[in-house]
Amino acid sequence: MNNIYVAGDFNIKSLGSFYQKDKTTFRVYAPDYNALYLVINNHSYEMHRNGYCFEIALSGDLELVKYHYLSDTKVEFKDPFSYLSDENDSYVLDTSKFNNEVYTPEELYCDPIIYEVSVRDFSSADSYTGKYKSKFLSFTEKGLKKNDYYSIGLDYIKELGITHLQFMPVFEFDSDRTEYNWGYNPVAYNYVHKAYVVDQDNPYAYINELRHTVNVLHQNDIRVTLDVVFNHVYDVRKNDLGKMLNGKLYRYMDNGELANGTLCGSEVDSENPFVQMYIIEMCYRYLKLFDIDGLRFDLMGILDVNTINAIQSNLVAFKKDFIVYGEGWNMGDVLPENRRASIENAYIIPSVKMFNDFFRETMIHYISGNDQIDEDVKKALSGTHRNLNTYQAINYVECHDDFTFFDRMAIYKGDDGKEVNQKRCLLALALVLLSKGTPFIQSGEEFLRTKSGFRNTYNLSDRINKLDWNLRAENTLFVQKVMDLIRFRRKYNGFNTNDKNVRFYTKGRCLCYQAGKLHVFINPSSEQLAYEGSEELHVLYDEFGYCNYSSKIVSISAYSFVICCE
Repeated sequence: MNNIYVAGDFNIKSLGSFYQKDKTTFRVYAPDYNALYLVINNHSYEMHRNGYCFEIALSGDLELVKYHYLSDTKVEFKDPFSYLSDENDSYVLDTSKFNNEVYTPEELYCDPIIYEVSVRDFSSADSYTGKYKSKFLSFTEKGLKKNDYYSIGLDYIKELGITHLQFMPVFEFDSDRTEYNWGYNPVAYNYVHKAYVVDQDNPYAYINELRHTVNVLHQNDIRVTLDVVFNHVYDVRKNDLGKMLNGKLYRYMDNGELANGTLCGSEVDSENPFVQMYIIEMCYRYLKLFDIDGLRFDLMGILDVNTINAIQSNLVAFKKDFIVYGEGWNMGDVLPENRRASIENAYIIPSVKMFNDFFRETMIHYISGNDQIDEDVKKALSGTHRNLNTYQAINYVECHDDFTFFDRMAIYKGDDGKEVNQKRCLLALALVLLSKGTPFIQSGEEFLRTKSGFRNTYNLSDRINKLDWNLRAENTLFVQKVMDLIRFRRKYNGFNTNDKNVRFYTKGRCLCYQAGKLHVFINPSSEQLAYEGSEELHVLYDEFGYCNYSSKIVSISAYSFVICCE
């Protein structure tokens, strides 16, 4: 572990610039420098050392003044605690001008159904009829229609019925010299990406537009989670937090080279006391600034279990239904495996959810025609594979950095025809929504989104990544079935509780999955199947959607499912 000294009475909330009408105080943590200067308009002010920090108070009204820091070794860096920076400087902002209105969704607590979306992709297509293309505010536009009938945008998301909207990274990132990037190249953790803001000349808009967007989503009973990338930085030579800490932001190999378990050039050393405090403080800031409802950690296994547990406990103490989840892949070059926030260590981070890649791989094979893996399917539906419990398991069959399921079927099962593969897509999404655990849907998955057969489209164009709202109108029957399934899950608690009392039985090639009084008959084969019981079952959902009839014989069409109640 790199040594970063932290004083016993150190308060991380004291760092940054603190505006008052008649003076502004600047305070920065920089234990490895002998002298530090505040630079405003090319004029340098020597700061006073106080423990491991440097500070200075300047008189006068400094609102919107731009500043940066300069060390005795000629290292220049912007303030990692500012609320906004541009390419060269940070801004002094009056926090009393931040939007702090609070709107609480009517439903005080709900089991999550997570819907992943890129701010850019959501509204970049010509088929999006709103005015705020690729901006936060596109999620506030109401009354938008496609073909003068079908809801799109915000109204559509509300109609769909998901509970949590997950924004892919929104904090400042580098486009990696391409015209397109999702945001997994972090430049700063303390301010949002400029391209997502409408009023870019107004420094307060960078806070207030995202807060307003969250407020509007809350008013529409939609919670918001943010995808955060604390595992690495885009450029270690330029990162301001790294320069402030004189390179001690990162993990190093025994030979002195940067650890690179992320395969992105660096690993953030979350076990360093200051780095851990910084990550926790930024997460708390996101909650306070934007009133968010959850955080999704990219490559969470790079971070340590103590940091992730501390984030979860601190934020849940402030908002009781706050959720913390992430990619628990077992990664890293330096951090010992028993300290990684990975699936292997899920039992020591029991309140943190993780993406269940076993579910994804199992269902891809099962729905593609492998009927020899019933035992794996049972484990996946039960949400109990490996170290994950049903609370922790996030079940999915597609996400941003993989094929869409529709494309996967078109590529690998194209000979079966489009109609068959559409049925497979519905079956896959149904099993996500009817499994034990937390369902996760990539935006557009519910209307057969395509990315033209490309798998990992992080640096491709809007043409490939856009959310095409024409597909929403073209596949309206498919969409309606998914809406019905979401309503079904939210109405019946047999699937979304931590109760592990599930059982399975088979009838020929039909797998029957029972959760409480609910029975799901699953048929991934090309033949129509039937199940005959001794007593009548009440059929609630079949290949046509919601229904209401009773029968001793349950008929399950090819590539389909039926839900019944005792």
